[in-house]
Amino acid sequence: MSGTGVVVLVAAIAVVAWWVDIQRHPIRRCPSCSGSKKNAGSNSLRWGTCRRCGGKGEVRRFGAPKQ
Repeated sequence: MSGTGVVVLVAAIAVVAWWVDIQRHPIRRCPSCSGSKKNAGSNSLRWGTCRRCGGKGEVRRFGAPKQ
């Protein structure tokens, strides 16, 4: 097998592994609030929900199927 064929094979295996992982785990912790459900400016006097996740603490991963 040539060097190019090995690179293509490794890339194909990586894509299939990513796709399987997305199917099994479509939701991840929100990167903006780290799952705390509050925005970065929240403190003991003023609370607010995270804009990215809407206060859920979770977001769908890129490429995840809609439910």
